[in-house]
Amino acid sequence: MRRIAVVVSVVLVVVAATLLIAGGRGMFHGRLPPDTLATTSAQAEDVAFSIASNAGCGEFDGDEAPHDVSANTWQFDCRIGDVSFQIFVYGSDQSRSADLARLQADGRPYVTKAYYAVTADRQGVDKFAAMSATPPPQSIVDPFR
Repeated sequence: MRRIAVVVSVVLVVVAATLLIAGGRGMFHGRLPPDTLATTSAQAEDVAFSIASNAGCGEFDGDEAPHDVSANTWQFDCRIGDVSFQIFVYGSDQSRSADLARLQADGRPYVTKAYYAVTADRQGVDKFAAMSATPPPQSIVDPFR
């Protein structure tokens, strides 16, 4: 009986140590609220993961290093079905304003809230043909609203 207790204790210590090491290396996503102002790439990843989870993204690229778009702007990718989305997480008001101006000039549909924006790939859709369709098509970024 004592031997079983010792074995169980050792197994619990090994499992706890493994979880602590894995958590310290960023193998598990934390959950920060989507309106969090990220100050590090790890926080930006947690914010992007929350956004992707809330929208039902099936694939999230958080296991890879984030794409640094510019200072204080990180890009992550996710997929819902066949559609790829880019999630931009901002670390300052200035980086948010600059990137939103870029997204608007690019002409792709996007959704923005707090310190993040989500946009979809063009996928060969003619913007003017889509805008003149009757009835207008449902926005591809609706899952993120």
